[in-house]
Amino acid sequence: MADAAAASQAGPFPLQTGSKDSSILISLSPGAYTLQLTGADSGGIALSEIYDASSSPNLDYERLINISARGEAGPGADSLIGGFIVYGSSPKRMLIRGVGPALAAFGVKGVLSDPTLKLIKNGEVIAQNDQWSAGLSAVRDLNEAMRHTGAFPLVEGSQDAAVIISLPPGDYTVHVGPADNTSRGTALVEVYEIPID
Repeated sequence: MADAAAASQAGPFPLQTGSKDSSILISLSPGAYTLQLTGADSGGIALSEIYDASSSPNLDYERLINISARGEAGPGADSLIGGFIVYGSSPKRMLIRGVGPALAAFGVKGVLSDPTLKLIKNGEVIAQNDQWSAGLSAVRDLNEAMRHTGAFPLVEGSQDAAVIISLPPGDYTVHVGPADNTSRGTALVEVYEIPID
């Protein structure tokens, strides 16, 4: 298990002593990383969390700027869910995506063909999207945000979902599920902080 003092500072809920949950505390150099979560002997629903445990997480050179998670997404309670916290004293401009069809270009099989994205705060949907390129002004803004954050581009007309939104400090969850409320498939939920120029 990770160091208890670092866990207390970062703020995750505590893990019970002797449980089969796992955690690590590690210092990472700037760059892109992948966390793979698998069951030791069987499958099931699991929660993967990443916390910035540095002493000054708001400093530019220490900031976690984006997170993503890939998994199977289905209807209702089987949606792919990602959570994040906006820290600080002012709103942050965010790019949030629910990707399905675009994953096929990376060789991913069985993708969710038409994902819908819902951003939730305190149990209420505060933003949602289905088909990211439906509006001309949205396409321009979203393409610029993707370039600015380093997100891979989406093909105009694809069924992928994305929103740009300014969020005040607080806790948020992103739900990605099928637009038809019946399909299943592999999807990717992504959250990027759009840097200030």
